[in-house]
Amino acid sequence: MTFLKDKSIYIAIIFIFLFFLQGIFKLPVIDRDEARFASASKTMIESSDYIDIKMNEETRYKKPIGIYWIQSTFNFLFSSKPYDKIWSYRLPSLVGIILSLCILSYFLSLIYNRKVAFLNLIFLSSSLLTISEVHQAKTDGMLFLTVCICNLLIFSGLDKGNLSPKKKFTFWVFLAFGVLIKGPIIFVFVFFPLIIVSFIKKINYFKLLWSFNSFIVFVLISVPWFVLITIKSNGLFWYESFVNDLLNKVKSGQESHGFPPGYYSILIFLFFWPASIFVPNYLCKIKKFFGRDSKVELTELYLMIWFIAPFILFEIIPTKLPHYIYPSYIPLSILISKMLDKKNVSSEVLKYTLVPIMVYPMVVISLLFFAINEYSVVDTYSILIFSILLMIFAYLLFYLFKKNLKKIIILGVTFQTTFYLILVYFMVPKLEKFWISEKINSIIDSRKVDYDAIFHYGFNEPSLMFLVSHKSEKASPADLEPQKLLSKKVLFILADDYSQVISKDNSFSNFSLIDQFVGFNYTRGKEVQIKIFSNQ
Repeated sequence: MTFLKDKSIYIAIIFIFLFFLQGIFKLPVIDRDEARFASASKTMIESSDYIDIKMNEETRYKKPIGIYWIQSTFNFLFSSKPYDKIWSYRLPSLVGIILSLCILSYFLSLIYNRKVAFLNLIFLSSSLLTISEVHQAKTDGMLFLTVCICNLLIFSGLDKGNLSPKKKFTFWVFLAFGVLIKGPIIFVFVFFPLIIVSFIKKINYFKLLWSFNSFIVFVLISVPWFVLITIKSNGLFWYESFVNDLLNKVKSGQESHGFPPGYYSILIFLFFWPASIFVPNYLCKIKKFFGRDSKVELTELYLMIWFIAPFILFEIIPTKLPHYIYPSYIPLSILISKMLDKKNVSSEVLKYTLVPIMVYPMVVISLLFFAINEYSVVDTYSILIFSILLMIFAYLLFYLFKKNLKKIIILGVTFQTTFYLILVYFMVPKLEKFWISEKINSIIDSRKVDYDAIFHYGFNEPSLMFLVSHKSEKASPADLEPQKLLSKKVLFILADDYSQVISKDNSFSNFSLIDQFVGFNYTRGKEVQIKIFSNQ
């Protein structure tokens, strides 16, 4: 139990947990995916219907039930009515990723050594994609955990060609959890690499996983809900989840997220910093592996295929988002950590690290400076922030010439940590134009009126529905008739030209403008004029 005796690793994990925990409290609810998941879980709690998936009154059948059960459980444990605190919905993502880091550190310290475990911990926890996913109430943090456990169990049995009954049972249980969380996507990260490795080695490695009793447990965990939702939705769940969601993503770019192949290859240098500094070096190392006289260890091969196979598959699929390949960061991080442990990073190849070291800070600094000046309140903090970033960037270049791996890693992590602190503690709170729903919610709260109905037109982002759904009755379009509103406490939230509903109709003469402001709807990339009317 070297890991348990190694205080530096678990102290680092506790620090990372507390570090991220502060951030999930500070960030406002983010549109659109996070707000949709949180709204659906909130609806589940309010309705006490733990079979169907709805966002307010609308069905939401894009993903299975797993994440909504988990988010609801965390709300029962750590939150209270009206369940409108977004941080409670983010806790599963944080817990899933932190548990993954713990398991990986323990596993790598046993299989390899403390240095590999620690490097992997640093690389994964400081990557921009981890920082993003740990702060969002979505499926990816928990999927990350299930993929991590399933693949590490496979990895541990490859050389022996067998797994203990206990490990087989654990594998099928977490595979079932993965199916309930995000459907068949987990098979891409678990079975797809194993199929390719079996083909290359001409050995059926699926034999090491098979256990009839464990498979029955998998069926008992994963199948019942799918049967129940099929009955309850009259089959609509399968049409929405597989045809409208999954198949459409495979056929074409969905929801303006279509990109050509190469998308992930470019973004990996941005989202996998600071480990991406050493990606060019590892690519050179892969070439040697596939040389004529080269023999690749089975475990090394599996790690490479675990990374490459899903990566290439998602590059081919037209619909692309950065988090789709997030589980593939696990094997890549392990491989890079192993490479650095062996100290075989040649000075000749190390020069290629200049590109990511220069590009990443420049991109980050430029985006921060643009955001501060364009969407935030410029004050003394902005000057201080920019100065700090320039200093760090200068030091990065300075130490680069020394070609000291340790210093490059330390400074890369330092830059990322500084960037995170600036983003969460200084930048985000000052991007006031972005947080339209938060602004509207604060205006409603300041009125201290128990509204019977709240209508919103022109601005219909899920974050608004998440924040205000419990503050009004469910209202239908028929309620817009003025005579039916006379006896009710009503609030109108109108964007842009929709204000004409009030301003140009004398029937609404009892409504008055209580507030207005200009915000930036970042999901649509445009400014909106928000006007709020009330008859109270």
